[in-house]
Amino acid sequence: MALIKQTRSVVLLIFLIVFSAAVLAQLDPEILKQIGFSEALLSKNEKIISRRHEFTLAELKELVQSANRVRSQAKACIASNESSIEKIITDIEQLGEVIEPESKEVTKKRNSLDQKKQKHETQLATCRLLQLRSNQLIEATQKKEQELIASELLSRNKTLLQHVKDNFTNPGEGFYSLVDFVVSSSGLEIVYKNRYLLSMFIVASVLGTWLLQKLCSIAITKNSKKPPRSFAGKIFYSILTASSRYMLALLLSAFFAIYFLYFGLANHQFPFVALVSIGLFLYVLLTLILRVFLNPINPASPVTSLPKNVAVKLDRRLSLLAKLLFIGFLLFAADNLHDFPDAVTGILRNIYITLVILNLCWAFWLLGYIKGLGNKHVLRLVIILTLLTGMFADWAGYNNLSVFIVVGISGSVMAWVITHFIIILWTEFFNSLDDGVFAWQRSLRRKLGVEPGEYLPGSTWFRFLFVIVVWSLFAIVMLKIWGMPDKDMLQIRAYAIEGFDLGPIRIVPSKIVLALLVFAILLALVGWIERQLQKNWLSRSRMDRGSKESLIKLTGYIGIVFAFLVGVSVAGVELANLALIAGALSVGIGFGLQNVVNNFVSGIVLLFERPIKTGDWIMVGLTQGYVKKINLRSTVIQTFERADVIVPNAEIIGNQVTNMMLKDTVGRVKVPIGVAYGTDPRQVEKILLEIALAHPKVVSRSSTVGQPWVAFREFGDSSMLFELRCFISDIDYYTRVLSEINFAIVEAFKEAGIVIPFPQRDIHLISGELPDKNGKK
Repeated sequence: MALIKQTRSVVLLIFLIVFSAAVLAQLDPEILKQIGFSEALLSKNEKIISRRHEFTLAELKELVQSANRVRSQAKACIASNESSIEKIITDIEQLGEVIEPESKEVTKKRNSLDQKKQKHETQLATCRLLQLRSNQLIEATQKKEQELIASELLSRNKTLLQHVKDNFTNPGEGFYSLVDFVVSSSGLEIVYKNRYLLSMFIVASVLGTWLLQKLCSIAITKNSKKPPRSFAGKIFYSILTASSRYMLALLLSAFFAIYFLYFGLANHQFPFVALVSIGLFLYVLLTLILRVFLNPINPASPVTSLPKNVAVKLDRRLSLLAKLLFIGFLLFAADNLHDFPDAVTGILRNIYITLVILNLCWAFWLLGYIKGLGNKHVLRLVIILTLLTGMFADWAGYNNLSVFIVVGISGSVMAWVITHFIIILWTEFFNSLDDGVFAWQRSLRRKLGVEPGEYLPGSTWFRFLFVIVVWSLFAIVMLKIWGMPDKDMLQIRAYAIEGFDLGPIRIVPSKIVLALLVFAILLALVGWIERQLQKNWLSRSRMDRGSKESLIKLTGYIGIVFAFLVGVSVAGVELANLALIAGALSVGIGFGLQNVVNNFVSGIVLLFERPIKTGDWIMVGLTQGYVKKINLRSTVIQTFERADVIVPNAEIIGNQVTNMMLKDTVGRVKVPIGVAYGTDPRQVEKILLEIALAHPKVVSRSSTVGQPWVAFREFGDSSMLFELRCFISDIDYYTRVLSEINFAIVEAFKEAGIVIPFPQRDIHLISGELPDKNGKK
């Protein structure tokens, strides 16, 4: 059976080569050159895959990348030729069917198009062949890669008991090997040769630490009066306080790491002391980061929401883990530089993996005290059991499987923490932009014309887009950590860039992300234009306030529609298809959403006709108040009790609306008053007119409204009824003016001795005996 499969593969390969040679003769020289290079590369890689049996993961990945490059070129070639063939077919259809007799020019053009079509079809077949061969090569390589990964993960070395036994058998072998390592590979001679330069580094680090600590103390004192409240501010303040303690170690390790890194690059070798300095710098930096986030030094406030005791315990666990990582880095570096006995490296590896896993289990258990993770008992238990499984696998000799488990779980948690940290920082950044926390942010808001308390235009979409991108990257990192094959990663990349079909719809995630970005940018631009129209461009025009507001609103709505259409176009949706969808939905809109459409059209009528505008005092049915905002679907009216009433626009257009301030703010005030019989009516008239004319809000001279006057309305039951009628310049002050005039009337009548009567009734009782029920006294 194996012989039959090999024979079939050889025959297929020979057929493909012969077919390729037949079609290559019809291609352009440049295309022939490219395809020839791809053919040679594929043939070479196919021979390697078919003849060799042992590979490394790096070699297989290189083969996959090479085949994928050929496949990408073949896809581009296929797309280009298919497009050219479609265009040629369109041109041939425009010439129509052959009709005898046909002119020589038409025949010549038809023959030319046929030749071009045949040429592109030949190129298309060749490119499809290359794509087929590259796909087959990728599949074969991926199969070998998966087999190799499985064999490496399940490969078994010596167990823990065997390592212990070997070390007891040769107890001095490890000590002699360590002495040889210190003499030959430690690099201590480099430290001795450069002792004066390194001493200068130490002095410079001490002086730099003293100076930086002074600067940090000044900054800490300055910020202690007003501790920061934002997440980013707390982190910065915690860095200042922690740097004052870790500055010397950080500078010393940084100086030594930079020096030995330069030495290693210059001499193309890294002695052990160089690796120690680099690892020490990374360890100090990691310890500083843990202290900043989990256990800040006073007077810095906690950055996380963890309880103090839990944060301190977690800091200790992770600090111990940092020490273990530093030790592991040194052991790995020493093992690469020197040939230690297998028994020594094996037992050290078992001990190291055990300590790391136990420390990770403890740290994961403490994570349950984090808000939102306390109820994830099953998840924490699964993670801890998986880590313990990795520890037992290492004891049993399955070292690669143990490393895969530890790296996978710790890398996943680290990726999750970093993702959350980035999202929190991004959210804090936009929150500070919306609030204008810093001076440069307030300056930016002023330039964009954003009022205090308002959000930046498009900021919501920027937040949403960033979160989508960050979580997508997190998902990709997770797949990479857990060893997803390169073929599948390339397929995901192709789905993200080229898209995938969901029924009859083609979805391209990269275009959707780009469309959201364009939409957010255009929304921000539309918001800026609206504010510029409101504050600068229309401020000097002669348009009335209602016309300006309508123009600004229409500009905003048109801008939003334009941004939506541009975003949809960038996303790859044909506007013609969008029109068809809108037409198909028109029937449903006509029946199910007719009220919404009615309100929408009424909103457009309000913007053009302008019967009301923001700030007007209107009465709609039983509701009266000031117009707060006019939207396309509804209008917001704020009552005198500061309650917001949402009124559909169709109700405003279809019903009677009283606008107290349609053309101007002038309004009339009526003050009814009654005086006792016997009072001089002319004196009452005089006093009321003097009060009205003395008020600053009352209009006394105008060509459009009358002067104040007093009406003697009627003789009441207990008083003579008068009414003061006057116009005021601003109807907004109606209640206040009415109240002030009433106060003035009471004071003036009191001085003049005029009595304001109240209703009275006289009751007369007739004395005598009351009749009984029969009418007899």
